[in-house]
Amino acid sequence: MQQILLIEDDLELSRLVVDFLQSEGYQVSSCGNALKAKKLILAQRFDLIVCDVMLPGSSGFDLVKQIRQQFKGPILFMTAQTSVGSVLQGLELGAQDYLLKPLDPRILLAKIRIFLPPEHASADPQPLLKQHNLTVDRVSGHVVLAGQDICLTNAELQLLLTLLDNYGVAVSRERLFREQLTREYDGTDRTMDGRASRLRRKLQNVDERWNVQVVWGQGYRISYAEATEPQP
Repeated sequence: MQQILLIEDDLELSRLVVDFLQSEGYQVSSCGNALKAKKLILAQRFDLIVCDVMLPGSSGFDLVKQIRQQFKGPILFMTAQTSVGSVLQGLELGAQDYLLKPLDPRILLAKIRIFLPPEHASADPQPLLKQHNLTVDRVSGHVVLAGQDICLTNAELQLLLTLLDNYGVAVSRERLFREQLTREYDGTDRTMDGRASRLRRKLQNVDERWNVQVVWGQGYRISYAEATEPQP
């Protein structure tokens, strides 16, 4: 899955962009200042960066100057600054584009796809999906956990498959509502919470190390707690 880093200190805008890009199949990390951004860039691999110019502490321009040796991928600046000098400064730093706020997320997506074409999924995905001691047959819907058959409803099965396909990454409510309920999330509907809770309970009845987490502001993520060595 292609990974994008969004550096934006406007929390409402950041959440909107993250949810939208995740619903389009991207893995998105976000932060609100240059210091956190540099730590993320050193710790993770990103395919593309979307960076605000006006950041607390250090500007987006200064940040890009500092990271250009570590990050060679495309960078898109996103800002309300409209002066020609500001645009030219961003482009001279090696940014691929300079997008002006307010920005429709669909325009941002179109720009991202220019510099980061969507990955082509395999025409014939493997029928067996495996993570740790959990195996799911995509064709039959047969689920086996720690050697035991697990009986899931179709709705729970679809949620499990989506979470496993995005293992370790939060999948947004907006995406799940569009794909599995064929309607938009209205901000209050708890249908997906109920499905996640039932799926979590069925998995933990067999192996309590499995968890379906609600990640605040991001969505749902499935995880598995590896056994740790006992302390002497």
